[in-house]
Amino acid sequence: MWFCLGYMLTGIEISRYIANLALSKDADDIVVFDMRPVVSFTDYFIIMTAETARQANTIADYIKNELKQKDVKLYSKQDSFNGGWIVLDYSFLMIHIFAEVQRQYYNLEGFWAESIEVLRIQ
Repeated sequence: MWFCLGYMLTGIEISRYIANLALSKDADDIVVFDMRPVVSFTDYFIIMTAETARQANTIADYIKNELKQKDVKLYSKQDSFNGGWIVLDYSFLMIHIFAEVQRQYYNLEGFWAESIEVLRIQ
């Protein structure tokens, strides 16, 4: 459990909060995966698609700012959309913002097929 939003929240609760933040900025095909059965480096992946670089950067900036206000620490970021993929690493969860072409190419959903899909917003 993590302290966020003034409460002790589980990883899935924070993941749902992040999915809703992304949805408010019109992210597409948002999926949350429980990664604990397959990896030790994170608990959740949140994967989404943005239609443009501007939208991807807006989504990433909004999530970073909202979580920073809630004292959720960002450990690492690759936040240039030049390659069509932004990654925000919060240790216990990783946020992936893709362009459609890169999402299909890298196919994280297929690569990590043994993970558990816990939420999908299309």
